Amino acid sequence: SYDFYTYTHSVNVGLLAVSMAKVLFRGSDAHDMHELGAGFFLHDLGKVQIDLAVLNKPGRLTPEEMEVVRRHPAIGFKILQEARQLSEECKTIVLQHHERDDGTGYPNQLRGGEIHLYGKICALADVFDALTSNRPYRRGMTPFGALVLMKKEMINHFQKDLYEKFVVMLT
Repeated sequence: SYDFYTYTHSVNVGLLAVSMAKVLFRGSDAHDMHELGAGFFLHDLGKVQIDLAVLNKPGRLTPEEMEVVRRHPAIGFKILQEARQLSEECKTIVLQHHERDDGTGYPNQLRGGEIHLYGKICALADVFDALTSNRPYRRGMTPFGALVLMKKEMINHFQKDLYEKFVVMLT
């Protein structure tokens, strides 16, 4: 009830990421899909402590506002730590879903193998849904357009073979 866009975005990311995890982990008992699903659906939990005027601003965010928004992974991680209900993997998804393979992400500028596979899966789904969703400041792209943009301009943000598997999953 806090923010309708974040709610629908979280559902979309949860569905996309769980679907991707099922493709990647088919036949394996090593991954708890219920915990993964919880992490994927809760990835933006920290936004409940971000001012709605900033989250839904119709224009470009100022550097100060962007810094506020960039706190949401750590805030969400802290909320889950204090709740003591979900697994470390679930919390890791929430904390790492904005990390990028090239080290330019946040909150910890992790790169490559430092980022948990679950965080990488969530990042792909998160970016794809953000690009294809209508926002106050822009219309959403077509799914094909989003995948092209991700490949041409953002491929260093993702583990390339995961991006390729994500594309295959969507087709």
